[in-house]
Amino acid sequence: MVDVIRHRGPDDGGIRLAPGIALGMRRLSIIDVRGSQQPLANEDESVWTVFNGEIFNFAELRADLQARGHRFATEGDTETIVHLYEEHGPDFPKRLNGMFAIAVWDGSRRTLVLTRDRLGVKPLYYAQTPMGVAFASEVKSLIAGGLVQPALDPVAAELFLAYGFVPGPRTLFEGVLKLDPATTLVLRAGSEPETHRYWRPWDDAPPVGTDWESDQERLLELLRRSIKARMISDVPLGVMLSGGLDSSLITAIMAEETSAPVKTFSIGFEEDKESNELADARLVANRLGTDHHELMTSAVDHPELLDEALWHLEEPIADLSCLGFLLLSRLARESVTVALSGQGADELLGGYRKHQIAALANTARRLPRPAQGMLRTAVRLAPQNSTAARGLAAITADDAADRMLAMSRILQADERESLLTREFRQEGAEAAIRDAVLRRLPPMPVSPLAETLHLDREIALVDNMFLYFDKMSMAASLEVRVPFEDPELVAFCTALPDGRKVWRTRRKEILKRASRGLVDDRIIDKKKRGFFHSALGSWLEVHRESLYDDLLHDERVRRRGQFDLTQVRRLVAGAGQEGKKNDQRVFSMLLLEKWQRFYIDPDGGLARRLAETTALGVAR
Repeated sequence: MVDVIRHRGPDDGGIRLAPGIALGMRRLSIIDVRGSQQPLANEDESVWTVFNGEIFNFAELRADLQARGHRFATEGDTETIVHLYEEHGPDFPKRLNGMFAIAVWDGSRRTLVLTRDRLGVKPLYYAQTPMGVAFASEVKSLIAGGLVQPALDPVAAELFLAYGFVPGPRTLFEGVLKLDPATTLVLRAGSEPETHRYWRPWDDAPPVGTDWESDQERLLELLRRSIKARMISDVPLGVMLSGGLDSSLITAIMAEETSAPVKTFSIGFEEDKESNELADARLVANRLGTDHHELMTSAVDHPELLDEALWHLEEPIADLSCLGFLLLSRLARESVTVALSGQGADELLGGYRKHQIAALANTARRLPRPAQGMLRTAVRLAPQNSTAARGLAAITADDAADRMLAMSRILQADERESLLTREFRQEGAEAAIRDAVLRRLPPMPVSPLAETLHLDREIALVDNMFLYFDKMSMAASLEVRVPFEDPELVAFCTALPDGRKVWRTRRKEILKRASRGLVDDRIIDKKKRGFFHSALGSWLEVHRESLYDDLLHDERVRRRGQFDLTQVRRLVAGAGQEGKKNDQRVFSMLLLEKWQRFYIDPDGGLARRLAETTALGVAR
């Protein structure tokens, strides 16, 4: 189980076997490099922990715990966990500021506590097995240990085709679940499992909105504090510099905090001219005097990356950005072990077009009834599933699920019905697709924009972007930290008025204003570009022949009987020519089929990869 995730921790490993528990760990050494070996115990070895991630406030916690009489044998952050548990029991995660997946075993009480960080930066999987509850940072550990037999969850497959990823707690693997962010699962011998949410952004919401200037100053103060905490490392670190506002601001603040040049890393794709920001990244690097590294490449020329990404992702994501992030992580790992990233700012402060649409929905609610009726008529008259129709549907939606699905859904309900065979379609799938949104609604009534931002952080950020950020970076044995996901900063931004985020249709307005003087105006004012935004169509056109082979002419597809091949043929014929949504649908189908060939089919690549990684572990 531990050998198969050696990439997550190439520096060290350990196992602890005791009555009722088996703990295993692979470690990427970041803090207290020579100490803090895991599994790690308290003074009398009654409490043990394994922990993936970083605790950024460990120094303050350590000082407080020492004042309470706890004795520390190491200099790292891991040992704070066992002593915090001694003080606070299963409530200990409330004191942590970090990104983490943690397991604590209390041998005297025969209690296992599993917990995940507030924002869901680090993954934690678990499954009920005949031997008890098994847990890991990656599903392949559960499979390698013989605890889980890979099988497709058909409802999760429909969730994937709707969203392009699988919203938690489900995974594509039947019986394997993801622990939700800010959640603790307590398992006591002889008792039913207990799950509780230990934090929401509203719990810590500060007073805000007095005036623009004070809010901008507070935003920068919190971001500086978050970046400074995430620069703590005993190994080299740098920043992933996309050339956009968020990573450029992080780089500028890092440059203020250190006398040595900040190491920056950027990547561009030849076929992605619309979104290639290498020139902008170079501009920022030159202005700040960074030690800059960049790579210009082509995903079209590296088809093997898709199979490599599927192995590491485990849950496929219908976004070519994950391939770019894998290459960027490999580039960064040549020079550093830790890298900061600007991910999360858009979901926090309104950086996407759908946030403009949600802000317009705020306005639409205040329109007279006749005007609202005209908008609904426009929805019916607009070309079906067009960008205009989806935008208008989101603006006029009365229901949070309808609004989110109108803006984000890859396959609408009627499209899914026509594409999937009657035998494969699941009766409860549409309810599960809507429930993925409804179960995460804010606990109190909020505006459409606030609701959309919250759902983006809870769903798309956690189960899409953070998932591939973690898996692709750890595939390169690189730790990525996200300063915009500091809990105090998130609570502050959540409490900001809508107009600070989307102001007169301008997105992320408060961050743009706060960045003046730190980041070049050209970077602040340029049009937002998505990472690898325009490359999917090119990729599909280049690989059209293999698409036909994989989705139309392969006997395994026919044998599975999941897709209506007439509809598939129509979608594949339009790949790269009929717009982004069509490309996403084709890519989603391709990934689902490739995933099944690798993980489910007896002659797939899973057994070979497991054998290779296990042999590597034994050899070393």
